[in-house]
Amino acid sequence: MKDLKYLIEFENLLDNADNDLVRQAQKDGQKAIGYTCYHMPEVLLNVDNCFSVRLRAPRSSSIDISTYYMSNYTCEFARTLLERGIEGGYQFLDGIAGVDACGAMNRCYEHMEILKINDKENFFVTHADIPYKIEDYTVRAMTKQMRLRVLDVLEEKCGADTSDDALLKAVEEHNKLCRVMTEIGDMRKLDNPPITGYEFHVLSLVSY
Repeated sequence: MKDLKYLIEFENLLDNADNDLVRQAQKDGQKAIGYTCYHMPEVLLNVDNCFSVRLRAPRSSSIDISTYYMSNYTCEFARTLLERGIEGGYQFLDGIAGVDACGAMNRCYEHMEILKINDKENFFVTHADIPYKIEDYTVRAMTKQMRLRVLDVLEEKCGADTSDDALLKAVEEHNKLCRVMTEIGDMRKLDNPPITGYEFHVLSLVSY
């Protein structure tokens, strides 16, 4: 898509987790909630005055300090996030919503909390226990976890409206974005695609 004039701007947004869009949202009074895993329902973090930020650590090099805390046998992604947190790269966050998906990321969240990587008064780290099978009882468990470990925390720490109306509005906005991204992705299926795989990849990352 050679005429995608905003591509460079999108690329620049990916240079730092604390980018211009994040800063503008916080200037408008919104709360940034970091997350790392698709097991955390992104849409729930975008309710009312909160917005989700997929944690990344671009342009990282050494992870020596985080390796001291987590050992070199754990996931490099988890250690890189912790390193960035120790460096002060996540001071902009108002909270982190994690899931018990893997041991390495759990340790990353725990160290972020223990090492106080953020000095905001109401900063929080919350963990949700996510079931990995779809059964009636696991749906009930997921619902309870999201209420207790996510929505109630957002309400308490961020003053977020987590009513049914607020959640439905967040879902509506999330689905609208998903439809847009799907339409753009479908362009890749055309015989002569007007968008490259790289460009779609950039747009996809920016959408998080």
